[in-house]
Amino acid sequence: MNFHVWFETWPLDLQIACLLSPFVISFFGMAIGVYIACSRHFEVMLAAFSSSAWAQQSRILGTTSLASRCYLVSSLSGALIFPQYLVRKGVLNADDVRNFPPALRRLMVISAWLVCLGMAWL
Repeated sequence: MNFHVWFETWPLDLQIACLLSPFVISFFGMAIGVYIACSRHFEVMLAAFSSSAWAQQSRILGTTSLASRCYLVSSLSGALIFPQYLVRKGVLNADDVRNFPPALRRLMVISAWLVCLGMAWL
């Protein structure tokens, strides 16, 4: 029995939930990112990465528009998932990563993983 036939045997509510779940999961990840971009956490994030080359993107993109702020948040959130590689490449400063506020780091990593999980499921 192939998946398509097997999936159609599920109750309609379960089918809809399964199809909408990746969008909902990704939405929550993006919502956390927008929250960080629009709150005081954004300035804390930029200050924490002040000596890393990765955060210098803010000079190029600016920090006035919501789109540029969201891009910076998602970019740095992704960088916090596996920072060791970027530290070795010289893009992130090891001291910046080590001294990054733990509560904000947890929020950013959760945001990045939710978006990744939703896109992988999709």
